[in-house]
Amino acid sequence: MKRLNKVSVAVLFALSTSPIYAESSLLDNIQFNKSDSVLSDQIYYQIGGGSGYMTPPTRAKSLKAIEFGIGWKANLMCGNFDIKTTVKNQLNGITEGFKDLMSNVMESAKGAVASLPAMVIQRANPQLYDILTNGVYQGRLDFNRLKTSCEAMSKQLADYTLNGRWAKSADLENYKDIVANEPDAQKAQKKSEDNKGKNGKEWIGGQKRGGENQKQIKLIEDVSKAGYNLLHNRNALDESPLTGQSCTGATCQTFDSPQKLSDFLTRTIGEQSISTCTEDCGPKTSSKAGVGLAPAIEEENVRTVEKLEQVLNMDTPSKEMLAELSSNTIPVTRGLIEALREDPDVEVLSQRLSAEIATAKVMEKMLLARRAILAGMREPYVAADQNAQEALEKTLNKIDLEISQVKLEMDMQKMITSNTASIVIQNKLNREANVGNHGEGYDNVDKRVNDLAYGTPNAEDHMEAGDIALPRRNIALDIPIVNNVAPYRPPYNTGNKAGIYSGSYNPIAPINGSSLDQATGLLRKFEGFISKADWDVNAHRVGYGSDTITKADGTVIKVKPGMTVTKEDAERDLARRTQLYTNQIKREISEQTWNGLSDRAQAVLTSYIYNYGTLNKTKSVISAAQASAQSGDMTALANAIRRRQVDNKGVNARRRNQEADYILGK
Repeated sequence: MKRLNKVSVAVLFALSTSPIYAESSLLDNIQFNKSDSVLSDQIYYQIGGGSGYMTPPTRAKSLKAIEFGIGWKANLMCGNFDIKTTVKNQLNGITEGFKDLMSNVMESAKGAVASLPAMVIQRANPQLYDILTNGVYQGRLDFNRLKTSCEAMSKQLADYTLNGRWAKSADLENYKDIVANEPDAQKAQKKSEDNKGKNGKEWIGGQKRGGENQKQIKLIEDVSKAGYNLLHNRNALDESPLTGQSCTGATCQTFDSPQKLSDFLTRTIGEQSISTCTEDCGPKTSSKAGVGLAPAIEEENVRTVEKLEQVLNMDTPSKEMLAELSSNTIPVTRGLIEALREDPDVEVLSQRLSAEIATAKVMEKMLLARRAILAGMREPYVAADQNAQEALEKTLNKIDLEISQVKLEMDMQKMITSNTASIVIQNKLNREANVGNHGEGYDNVDKRVNDLAYGTPNAEDHMEAGDIALPRRNIALDIPIVNNVAPYRPPYNTGNKAGIYSGSYNPIAPINGSSLDQATGLLRKFEGFISKADWDVNAHRVGYGSDTITKADGTVIKVKPGMTVTKEDAERDLARRTQLYTNQIKREISEQTWNGLSDRAQAVLTSYIYNYGTLNKTKSVISAAQASAQSGDMTALANAIRRRQVDNKGVNARRRNQEADYILGK
C-alpha cells in the first residue's frame, strides 16, 4: 500500500504555504473544477457532482407575448349580411335557385318595377306580381338560412379558438342585459350582433374586463392575485403588501404582495391575456411562454452561496442567519455548519448543499403559488366561468409538469454522475484495501488533507478541549457570475453598520477627476504616507505602500532598510505605479472590458491590483469585471471585490468593503 513519503509532504506543504498558491484559489473559476482539486473524489461522485441543478435553458427575465390572430374573426361577423343585397341578387338572377325563372320575365320585370307600384303591377300583370313576390320570399329564406348557417359555424369555430369562447361568453352576458331592457326580440338580436364583445365580461371582483377601453383578462396573474388575497381574508382586488403582524402564513412570508407572487408564476409558466372583442378595440388576445424554474433556481443559488459563505466564516452563526439560509425542507443547523466547516471537502459540499437549498426554496415557492391558483379558482366570478375553470386546470397541470421537470433533471444528473465514476473510485478503494500491507489501513484522502491542514496526531490531541486553539482558515465559495443575477445577490452591511469581517467603516466620499485621478486618491486614503522604510508583508516599503522610490530625474530606486522618502518623491512614485498597474489591468482583462467599466470601477480595480500585485490571483474578479462590462451593471464587480474581504484572514476586509461601496456610489 502506498504512503505519502517525506518529499511528497514537503512539496504539498510548500505549495499550500506559497503566497501565490494560497491567494490563487481553485474556486476562482466560474464553476468548481473537480479535476483540479485534492478533495475526495468518492464524495464528489456520491453526491452527484458539484451542481445540484441543470443550467437554465434561458436567462431572459421574461419572454415576449405572441398575439393570436384568428380569434378576431371568430364570429365571422354574420351581422354584416345584408338582406337587401340578398333579395336584389335573387331578383337579378345573380344567385342560384331563382335564376332560370327570372330569365323568362327579365325584361318585363325590370320595366314594370321601374314604372308601377306593387298594386298596379298586381292588377295589370298578376303573373309578374307572383314572380316578384316569390323572388322576395326566396331571397328572405336564403338570407335567413345562410345567416343561421353562419352563426352555427361561428359557434363551432369559437370552441376551437382561444378568445372565441370568451367572446361568446361575453356576448351571452351582454345579451342578458339587452333583453332586460329591449322587448323587441329582433332589435335585441341586432344590438347583440353590433356589440362584438366590446362591453367585455364580468371578471374578478365584478369588474368588466376584456372589452373596449378595458383591461385585458390576464388569466394567471388575476387569479393568482385573487387567490393570494383570499388565503389572507382580504378583498380579491387588494394590491397592497402584506407584512408585519398581518402576515401569519408561509405565502405572505415568501411573497409580501400579490404582485410578487403573480410575477414569479407568470415568469415561470407564462400568461394568457384575453380580449373579448371580435374586432379591433384594443390589445389583442395573446399568449406568453414561461422560462421554467431553472432561472429562478440559479438566482436563488447565488443568494444562498453568498449567505452560506458568510455563515461558514462566522465564529457563531446567529439563529436569524441560519433561519434565513434554511428552507422549510432543508433546515440548516449550527451543527451542520460546524461539520461542514471542518470537512476537507467543504467547498464542493457547500456548493452542492447550496444548490439543493436553492432548489428546495424555489420548489416551495412554486407549491405556494399553486395553492394560490387553487384558492383563486374559488373566487365567485371565476368559479362561475367554465372557460376560466378549464384554462386554470391546464395551468395547474403546467405547474405540476414544471415541478416534475426539475425532479427529472436532478434524478438524471445524479444517476449519470454516480454510476460509472463512483464504481471506478470504489474499485480503487477496494483494491487498495486488499493489497499490500494488510496491517495498515488503506490510503484515506480525507485523512491526508486533514493531516496537511491541521497537522498529524501528537501530544496535543490529549489536551483538554479548553486549552486547544486551532487556527481556522477562511472559506471562499465559488459564486456564479451571471449578467442578470446581480440584483438577486444578498445585500452586505455598509455604512456605519458592522459587517461580518469588516467591523465598522465609513464609505469614501466621491473623488473628482478621471479614473486615474480617482485611483490615486483611493490609494492615498488606503495606503497612507510614511516617510521612513518599514517592513510590510514581503518587503520594506515607504511612501504610499511602495517598495520603490521615483526620483525627479525618473530614476527608480529599490527601498532598503533605513531609507526615507520625501512627499514629492512618494507622489511621483505613486503616479508612476498607478499608471503601470492600469496598463497591467488592461492586459489581464482586455482593453475592451476595461473600456466597458465605469470610472469608479476602473479606479477601484487599480486600487485592488495595487494591493494584490495581479488580478490573476483572483479569477473571480476578472470574470465579474467582464460580466459588468458586458451588462453595464457594476454590481457583479462590486460584489466580487467585497467577497475578497475574507482573504488573508480578513486583514483588508474594511478596504474591500469600501472599494465595493465606491463602485456602487454608496
